[in-house]
Amino acid sequence: MKLDTVYIIVNDIEKSTAFYTKLLQEKPLYQNDDRWVQFSNHIALYNSTYDKKIMENKPNDNFNKAYIENFNEDKGIPKNNIVVLNFEVEDLKYEYMRLKNLCIGKISELMYVNIHMPYWYFNIIDPDGNVIEITGKYGQ
Repeated sequence: MKLDTVYIIVNDIEKSTAFYTKLLQEKPLYQNDDRWVQFSNHIALYNSTYDKKIMENKPNDNFNKAYIENFNEDKGIPKNNIVVLNFEVEDLKYEYMRLKNLCIGKISELMYVNIHMPYWYFNIIDPDGNVIEITGKYGQ
């Protein structure tokens, strides 16, 4: 088994596409309407409100009963912040300043942890509140 895609559930596909385009420094590989945006590094954005709008137009044959029931089930967990995306960069200070200058989301201060080894990182929050951790070398 191998990882194919990590997709992030978003509420505003345009805002999130702009955010991740700047964060990842690449344009999407493709986009299916306002439902799905795929980037080259196995990261994708999924706009669940697109499916919800289709479901409201009854009858439709876009989804089977199992999908609709699962989609509407209250699982008691938030639809975001379930997974933290962790990206590694060559120069953490550079990436920190690049993202701060873009003003694309809430960015934490640079953080340091040294339990088993020195570890520097910062977090940035995407438009839907998902946490993205960015780590890398922090100076000499």
